[in-house]
Amino acid sequence: MKRRISGFTLIELVVVIIILGLLAVVALPKFIDLQGDARRAAMDGQFAAFENAVKLYHSGWLAEGNTGAIDKLASFGEGNVASSPAGYPYSTSGINDGTNGKTFEACEELWHGITNTDFTIAHVTDDELMTADVDIAYTYGTDRCIYRDLYFIQRGETTQVMDYTFTTGEVVVKPAFYNADGTVQ
Repeated sequence: MKRRISGFTLIELVVVIIILGLLAVVALPKFIDLQGDARRAAMDGQFAAFENAVKLYHSGWLAEGNTGAIDKLASFGEGNVASSPAGYPYSTSGINDGTNGKTFEACEELWHGITNTDFTIAHVTDDELMTADVDIAYTYGTDRCIYRDLYFIQRGETTQVMDYTFTTGEVVVKPAFYNADGTVQ
């Protein structure tokens, strides 16, 4: 009796390698963008946490019976967040009485005062959006802070922008697409 040795033929091995190659081509792009998906989820969570912190702060301001701007709300966070006259969080270095014009510093202070995150933040002009080396770029207006996620802006993808109005407590998160020159499309 002859013993027959079983195994794979060269043709069978080539077919298996081709099938594995096709699976890799189809499946790999989905797994490659996991970092982008994770980043988007983390930023969505961070913006939602910011919005909830604004509501929580205002509730604490109301519960303490305040009627104007306060320097610190002891029942919130580390007790160092000041308010706008309407009772919404403003900064960690003093109140917004409508005349001090320090919104530039307040937006960054506020981010650190009401969130607990490792994301880096800095004021970034539209001209610097594509080259800035921070996670979150902020800009400001007379009564608002605008926070933008640079990760997707710098990759030419739609990003999330959060607009916080500290006179009303309104937080609006919306998608935006930025052109290569830093302008909104």
